Amino acid sequence: MPKSRKKPGSRSLQHRLFILCEGMKDKSESAYFKGFLKDCNFAGKKVEVRVIDTNKNTGKELVKEAKKCRIIPEDIIWVVYDKDGYTKHPVTFDTARSAKIEIAYSAVSFEYWILLHFEYTSKVFDKSEDVISHLKDKGYLDYTKGDKEIYSQTKSLIQTAMKNAKSIQKYQASGNPHLRQIYKFDPYTDIDKLITAIRKMEKIK
Repeated sequence: MPKSRKKPGSRSLQHRLFILCEGMKDKSESAYFKGFLKDCNFAGKKVEVRVIDTNKNTGKELVKEAKKCRIIPEDIIWVVYDKDGYTKHPVTFDTARSAKIEIAYSAVSFEYWILLHFEYTSKVFDKSEDVISHLKDKGYLDYTKGDKEIYSQTKSLIQTAMKNAKSIQKYQASGNPHLRQIYKFDPYTDIDKLITAIRKMEKIK
């Protein structure tokens, strides 16, 4: 759980953003965002941004856990999770929406976001292992799940990933103009939106 903060109105009040990822500590998602945060500059700002370690493995469990992290309404909470065999997306997204919790979602898996650092593709992958095989077959990255160096290996290409993520979002929206449930899109990721939210925290004075 996050450390307690002073009550609203205190001059030391911080802006806070917390990120909860699937899986145990230092799984690829967690390691990626911890690495990204080390490159951010929050020095001298009343800002706290960090990854909350959790052993939760489903979107529903993560959202439930995320609700416990909010101390005051202004706290920003993000949950990072994948399609990857999970089926309870409607209740996960509905619960998150009612609790004002943001979701960074990827289909078929987080590895699709990693792939977008190297190429844009609308190819549908059946499972995360297929994305990993594609990364290796193309010679992009010798990647395995739980790679603690995944951010350092890809950070020079993050702007490419951001651009490609926006492109797949546009592609899916244009091809499915009446579809509003993003968890039905495949492939898909909007992890770029979480990256943008973190960068906004850097700009707070």
